[in-house]
Amino acid sequence: MPDEKNFWTTLPGIITGLAAIVTAITGLIVALNGAGLFSKSIMANKASTQIKLIKKEADSLTGKKEEPQKLVEKLKLVFSMTEVKIDVHEYRILSSSIEAITPESNSLKIKIKYKNNSNYSPATFWNEGFRLAVDGMLTPPTGDLNELVERHAELIGTVTFEVPNNAKDLVFHILDVGKDVAIPIKLASD
Repeated sequence: MPDEKNFWTTLPGIITGLAAIVTAITGLIVALNGAGLFSKSIMANKASTQIKLIKKEADSLTGKKEEPQKLVEKLKLVFSMTEVKIDVHEYRILSSSIEAITPESNSLKIKIKYKNNSNYSPATFWNEGFRLAVDGMLTPPTGDLNELVERHAELIGTVTFEVPNNAKDLVFHILDVGKDVAIPIKLASD
């Protein structure tokens, strides 16, 4: 009787087995990502919202009154420059606003017009392209800007940051094509 090898010990069998394992792992990763397991910001926002709702419900049950919002002094933000060109990408700061979100912090919203002048490919216009230095410490955006801009197209989006009331020095950073353009922001009373 000839020496018959088990299929799984042959090269085609090993390759088939490895392909099945890779396919299963990929499917698991896609399923977990779809369930939001890998999206920290979504989960963090949901948890933060749930904590606020629970605290609000607990306060209403105990008769505790909600603290009035501390009014932030009306500030005007003046950017040292409003137009930036990096390689084939153009950014124009259209407007900005700051509003109280808690007694300790404010929401800073910067409205930007982004233009992709590439001849070859679409480009991302998203939170990862921006940072805000608050008193020298870089902070990521808290908003949900995440767009794809086709070649030779433009789009307007808003980048949102949380800023403490006592912030003294703000610098807006645009990160693109390995470059970091820092734009100081002057805070002036309105």
